[in-house]
Amino acid sequence: MKTPVGERFSEFFEKWICQLDDYLQQLLRVSKQSLSEAEQQALVSKLTAHYKELYTVKWTAAHEDVLAFNCPVWLSKLENAYSWLTGWKPSVIFRLVESMRRTRVPGLGLAELTEEQLRKIEQLRMKIKLRGRESGDGNGEAAGGIGGPEDG
Repeated sequence: MKTPVGERFSEFFEKWICQLDDYLQQLLRVSKQSLSEAEQQALVSKLTAHYKELYTVKWTAAHEDVLAFNCPVWLSKLENAYSWLTGWKPSVIFRLVESMRRTRVPGLGLAELTEEQLRKIEQLRMKIKLRGRESGDGNGEAAGGIGGPEDG
């Protein structure tokens, strides 16, 4: 997020995560202590209010700058515009996975995909392409129906 709204939200979110960690530590301590139900309920209420604050701030910021929250950060402005104009294409995720697998991004484990996993990814890619052609999508891509009961 590079917009002023995105920057403000990022700053808020960093502080929010720190506070969440504090609440987590409190919950871990509570699990080892015997507190009254009222004290436990007070902590749960604090945590619930904390999450409500996150969603309120995020909702407000998204209304100020919707693109800051609905555009993948790895895409260029041109790619974001294309996505908004033409709709999201499922093939984007396959290109992203393949790129990350080739560059061996640390911590994602994509470089260590098994042959079976790679085969299943390719089968899914071909299934999406086929469904897109069947539905008349000129790009051979269809987002609907993938992951339904018949796909399991």
